[in-house]
Amino acid sequence: MIDLGLARVSRLVQQTPQTWKAIHVAGTNGKGSICAYISAMLSASGLSYARFTSPHLIDRWDCIAVNGKPVSEAVFRDAENAIKQRDEEGRIGATEFELLTATAFEIFHRQKVEYGVVEVGLGGKLDATNVLKQKAVTVIAKIGLDHQSFLGNTIEEITLQKAGIMRPGVPCVVDGSNQPSVLRVVEQHAREVGAEVQYPSTTIVADALASEQFEPHQIQNLACAHMAFRLASPEHDRPLPHFLSSIKQMQWPGRLQRLDIQKITGRQREVLLDGAHNPQSAEVLGHYVERHLRVGDKPVTWVLAATQGKDMDGIFSLLLKPGDQIVAVRFGPVDGMPWVKAADPADLLQLAVRYGIKDAATHNAGDDVKEALTWASQAAGGPKNGWDEAEWLIESYKQGETPTFIEHIKAGVRLLGEDDTSVLVFSGAPTRPETQLSEARSYYNLAVANSFFHLLPKETSSHDLLLPTARIILEERALDSYYNILFSLVAFWRHHARWPARLTIVSHAFKRDRLVDGHCAAIGFPLERVAFVGINPPGVDGAVVGEPGDGGKAEAMKGVQLAMGQWEEDPHGVGEELAGKRRGRNCWGVQRGLFGGIEERERSGVDVRVLEDGSEALVDGGRRPWRTGEESGSG
Repeated sequence: MIDLGLARVSRLVQQTPQTWKAIHVAGTNGKGSICAYISAMLSASGLSYARFTSPHLIDRWDCIAVNGKPVSEAVFRDAENAIKQRDEEGRIGATEFELLTATAFEIFHRQKVEYGVVEVGLGGKLDATNVLKQKAVTVIAKIGLDHQSFLGNTIEEITLQKAGIMRPGVPCVVDGSNQPSVLRVVEQHAREVGAEVQYPSTTIVADALASEQFEPHQIQNLACAHMAFRLASPEHDRPLPHFLSSIKQMQWPGRLQRLDIQKITGRQREVLLDGAHNPQSAEVLGHYVERHLRVGDKPVTWVLAATQGKDMDGIFSLLLKPGDQIVAVRFGPVDGMPWVKAADPADLLQLAVRYGIKDAATHNAGDDVKEALTWASQAAGGPKNGWDEAEWLIESYKQGETPTFIEHIKAGVRLLGEDDTSVLVFSGAPTRPETQLSEARSYYNLAVANSFFHLLPKETSSHDLLLPTARIILEERALDSYYNILFSLVAFWRHHARWPARLTIVSHAFKRDRLVDGHCAAIGFPLERVAFVGINPPGVDGAVVGEPGDGGKAEAMKGVQLAMGQWEEDPHGVGEELAGKRRGRNCWGVQRGLFGGIEERERSGVDVRVLEDGSEALVDGGRRPWRTGEESGSG
């Protein structure tokens, strides 16, 4: 909940002495970096300090640091419990951020620091952090339009809220690159309060750091930070180069941060992480990308998530260019900030297309951050792990369907994770003369390469995902859809010594009639115990036979209809036409028997007949032990 005001937090901190000198920083962009720079200067001067910034990056306690190190969870919990007890006993009804702010100040006091560097959470005048008493200096960084629903609809109204951190007689450092209307509001309010406005010289800073690689916005933030430090601690005043070593060692996560994600995706090159969340910060990020990443108009691959209500039009207009690739993902609940809601990835991608991004260059990762990073890594270069159709051996009429096959695999893995008694069977023999790799194993390999098995519950052992396993089976002998089902039933029985009680088939939606009403009925598996998950390739649902420009999908549908008629006439596929197709696919001489010999066949309880080519088929009207459902299991 966001409920601006100082009454509740003032009561919370009444028992917390504020003995440190406070450096209070407000603004729309850059305030976190300014806090980090000031902290580096305090550290280089041998001064003890604590820092409170928001929001947290991973855990709530990482937003509070003492002498450069985030406080431990134990220290945080102890202080937080004390604050929560005050809240309950006083029936204050404080918000989450007010409790967090009071916790930070309690830790500052307990750690007996000399300086407290505090970033405003939202706005300034009514922000919980504005209960600071001993302000040595205030800072107003770059101001732009953000949080209009709380701070005002114009930049002048927002500026007035942020200027509310000023105090009589306390100098206020202001980023002079703000637009003139912002500076007028700041100066007017300073006169009313009795605060002196100080504008740092970016020219002096730029000259002092001429040999260093700092971006323009970093120069502005450094100039503000250095002047604020000098005003807060004049006895430790030093030229900026004196602090350069500490500044270079400073790391500010989420701000132009270089990361290695090889352990996640296999990609060996660095990626750039930045938390640009409004057009002003997107402009800074865009300039950096243009200078350092988009060499020779090279396309950029973006992984994007956003909070609902952000100005994504303004952000995308500054970041995206035709030819770029983008994957959108939804972040999960934010601990301690339940009011923060994620934007729908589909909406982000739809907007991206309006800015010239091709549909084929977009991907919706849902809420799967790991998949988003994997897709982006593959799209950006290197092995594609199946996402590039050039890595597939497929018939020409199946071109464009490889993303659908991937969705089939992911659907199977998700189903495996939803039922801890289920078994996932990848089915398919080797059918191409170019490779002896079976279809089943290639699907399994693709799932492993793309880390799809992380969709399973966290308690699933990594050992359970490696073959051979009781929960993942490779059936590598089926040469058509009928035997995909029948051989999968036999593979389940062979591994578990019982027949499955239920069967779920994942395939193309348009194949349901053949697979369920045709094959399952012929095999004798009770249809009331059969579930079907159908995922069609793009464009198939509306395909009309012979319609031009359908990419061959209509012809594929025509073939499906023809095959359905053949299976209706020959339900077990033992006639010359269907059996001949299997023989034609069997380029690697896969053994065609249902069972490994007479003993196994008798033990199975299945009535089988041997055909002339040595393959085996079910006996019409014969025993089907899976019909009874007496022995439980899932397939």
